[in-house]
Amino acid sequence: MLVTNYIKSAWRNILRHKLFSIINIMGLAIGLAAVMLIALYVRYETSYDSFWKNADNIYRPHTSYDLEGMDTVSFARMASIQRSFLLKDFPEIEKVTRIMPPFPTPTLSLNNEVYEENVVLVDPEIIDIFDFTVIAGNIENSLKQNNHIILSTTLAKKHFGDDDPIGKTLSMDFNIFSRDYIVGAVIDDVPQNSMLDFTAMALLDENDFGDHPILTNDLWPSSFTYFMTGPSFDIDEFNSKLPEYIDRNFTIRLGVSDNKKSDVITIEALPLKDLHFKSYGEFETKPRNDINTIYIYIAVSFLILLIASINFMNLSTARATLRAKEIGLRKLVGAAKRKLVVQFLSESVVYAFTALLIGLVLVEVSIPFYADIIKLPLTLEYDSYELLGLLILPLIVGLLAGIYPAFILSGLRPASMLKSNQSTTDRSSNKFRNILVIIQFTISTVLFVSTAVIYYQLEHLYSKDLGFNKENLLILPVNNRDTITANKDSLINTLKALPNVESVTTAGFTLASEGSGAAPYYTEQMDAENAKVISYKNVGYDFFKTYDIPIIAGRTYDPARKDMRPTREAIRNGDGYVSSIIVNRSALRNLNLGSPEDAIGTVIYEPFGEADEGLTFQREIIGVIDDLNLNTLKLESQPETYDLNQSYIESITIRFTDSPFNITSDVQKVWENVIPGVPFKYDHVIDKLINQYLAEKGQMTMFAAFSGLAIFIACLGLFGLASFTAERRTKEIGIRKVFGAEVFQIVRMLVFQFSKPVLIANIIAWPIAYLAMSRWLESFVYRIDDMVIIALCLLAGLTALLIAWATVAGNSYAVARKNPIKALRYE
Repeated sequence: MLVTNYIKSAWRNILRHKLFSIINIMGLAIGLAAVMLIALYVRYETSYDSFWKNADNIYRPHTSYDLEGMDTVSFARMASIQRSFLLKDFPEIEKVTRIMPPFPTPTLSLNNEVYEENVVLVDPEIIDIFDFTVIAGNIENSLKQNNHIILSTTLAKKHFGDDDPIGKTLSMDFNIFSRDYIVGAVIDDVPQNSMLDFTAMALLDENDFGDHPILTNDLWPSSFTYFMTGPSFDIDEFNSKLPEYIDRNFTIRLGVSDNKKSDVITIEALPLKDLHFKSYGEFETKPRNDINTIYIYIAVSFLILLIASINFMNLSTARATLRAKEIGLRKLVGAAKRKLVVQFLSESVVYAFTALLIGLVLVEVSIPFYADIIKLPLTLEYDSYELLGLLILPLIVGLLAGIYPAFILSGLRPASMLKSNQSTTDRSSNKFRNILVIIQFTISTVLFVSTAVIYYQLEHLYSKDLGFNKENLLILPVNNRDTITANKDSLINTLKALPNVESVTTAGFTLASEGSGAAPYYTEQMDAENAKVISYKNVGYDFFKTYDIPIIAGRTYDPARKDMRPTREAIRNGDGYVSSIIVNRSALRNLNLGSPEDAIGTVIYEPFGEADEGLTFQREIIGVIDDLNLNTLKLESQPETYDLNQSYIESITIRFTDSPFNITSDVQKVWENVIPGVPFKYDHVIDKLINQYLAEKGQMTMFAAFSGLAIFIACLGLFGLASFTAERRTKEIGIRKVFGAEVFQIVRMLVFQFSKPVLIANIIAWPIAYLAMSRWLESFVYRIDDMVIIALCLLAGLTALLIAWATVAGNSYAVARKNPIKALRYE
């Protein structure tokens, strides 16, 4: 009964002061909604791979190569051949499975249709390490036979609809081998918040590969390798044993000085649960996240809630002072301080729970848009755990936001409150409210600057000169697929004949993708043992023409000349010759070859084979180009050579003059006519370059949304305070108008009252924003200048001031225009 009375009293106050109630409730609702949205994001990100039954005992090794003359190159995989060595050398490892994503992506043929599907090859132990949910068939028997395949429910539905897929046959082409597979089992889709990523799996049968280096090369990181241990396993102790393991088991020649293998190769195992945040290296299956990003988003959401709570506290304190006479009378007739405190707190809690209900509606409405922005399948689940959190949060917010007015006002002496109708608001109360306004706008300004810096950094990357012309380029992925390589001449000639095609080239890599080869090089002035390891990229004829890359010295590759490198067999048979090579400026500096003009004609040597064979490719430098960024602007340009190679092709690039839509349609018709057995895929270079920074773009969008919310809530509070101030000074305004004050003068007086805390907020916010964003920009090799951050701080300050002026001025103008006679009748 007592609780009901308190709630009724609270609702009466809410309805009595509608404007302040709406401002308070909407501010809290938005703050609570922001916290809930971030909580959904955090829950999803932090639960990666925690659902596997053996998650605490599963680990995955990463491989790094620290080759002289190059930055360290890391991979999220390790060489497939290492599986047997791990089992041999480490008895604490109970099970090991490789998950090999074949390259190129396998094609699946069914009912005269061809599809590219995310099929992986695995060891049978995968079902002992990971607990897949079997929907139909027998997964264990399927992994004992090399002609059985296990489909996910999504893939089974895609190709077989509602029919039972078990026993059905489909054809798979893995490029190295092809086979008809029988569907032996169907499993639930791998959860999206897992670092595992595939839609089907089949047995990794080593006999299918023969002597292919994908299984025999120590340095080829071809598989994700997961191993399971007992509960007493010590990961740090295990990692400390890996250098000796490397020296013992790696046999391939590195082409560098006589260092131990462990001096240039590093393997480190990470727990499965840490992969999403701590994984590193190229070829990861899923986008990683940074735990610091999680902390930032949590902080931002609670800062927004703090702004909303400050609003509530500010307006409640200001408004409650008008209830001084009521409080005084109640205390005179015997109302205990405890009851007054409970009354104020109950009102705050009612406000907070009303805001929670509105916040839930806001969350449900915004989740589809929010999930689309951050590309995650988020849902609000009303289970017991989340429901408990939803109930506790507004209770805490209500109590914290209401604690100041509750204890301050209930502690005032009745005599001082009953002396007049005037509010007991004093200088300390005004000072407190100004401090709260300063905190609000400090937070809002920091978020505003952060959003602006992220935006300008992305614009800086988008507009960065990459060393080539990125406009009007269409890329066709080939991925060294034999079917395409065998028909490349016919395909390229047909593409060149299209009316709006300027040039066509091939490459042994795909622009803006991970991965790069490296080889040792030395000159006549260098000792072969001190060769410099330099990154290389395989390119085709017209590569530099197609990408519009200037040759700053020398020439490009010419089909009429003997530029192609001889084969290893030819050199072993004594039929070798000096071939050609093109290098960038950094490679010249690495090899100490002087200026580009001086380097032309210089012969450099690339050793291969066993050390005692003394075999080398002799390469004459025929051209020099400026440093390029063909992979990512997150890494600095590397010393690099560009080797003419027409046999290994990962992509075909087309420079066109027509509209992107028309050229794509024309190229697709050519592709389907020349290579009908491979699905047509394409990328526009502009899109690929932009897609590299989707994570940063998502961060910018989220920061923009949250900074907008923060500013909106702060302005709500400012509007409420301006309304309160104008209302309290109604008689003063009337007197000023009687004595000739203009409307503009009155508006200016009220506006300037709120300018001071906003200016102070900016002075506090600028160094915080500057330090935070300078730290964030450290992860970029190419970043905006610090002066841009300073300029954005000034812009944010001006914007905040203008927003505050506009918020206060609108309310003040309406008050200042009132008839002074009515104002003098006030109270």
